Amino acid sequence: MGWFSGSSTSAPPSKVSIVSEYNEEASKPKQQYLEDLPPKFEDSESSGGSSRPPPSRQPTLTDAAKLIKLSDFNIDRFVSMPCFREAMITGFQAMGVLGIVTFLVHKNVGKSLNWSVGGFFLGNLVGWEQCRSLRRRSFEVMEKAKREKEERNRKKLAELSASHSKDENFAKFQEFNNRK
Repeated sequence: MGWFSGSSTSAPPSKVSIVSEYNEEASKPKQQYLEDLPPKFEDSESSGGSSRPPPSRQPTLTDAAKLIKLSDFNIDRFVSMPCFREAMITGFQAMGVLGIVTFLVHKNVGKSLNWSVGGFFLGNLVGWEQCRSLRRRSFEVMEKAKREKEERNRKKLAELSASHSKDENFAKFQEFNNRK
């Protein structure tokens, strides 16, 4: 009465399915290229019900003012700005320093509060511009690196094509890459 003991009834063995021949092409998914797929978004600029000015004339400041909504001024929107945090930190530091120094020098609370508020706005402006300048410079460096990499790749391809001009595998590779 264990696993290997025979049973008193002689049941036929379970049915075994027949394995079909392996077809390599049927198991591979069909290759799809990006240019063969339909576009994900429409190319037209119509955005269904927005109050944008018609494209025939140049937008004005009043058109821009009409697009401003109260929901544009929530804290989540400001926190998600790239340089907002750095500007606020710099502004609070300038506020503290100017407020404390002014209070210690003049012993006047009103004057020190005025200087601290001014320092906050000045610090925000300086922090914002400094952060934007660093970001702009880093994007320029990144674009320069991309251009240099593309140029190196072009030179390598030219060298390979010159050295492998007689190689038929390279010719097949080029034919494969140049097809549309």
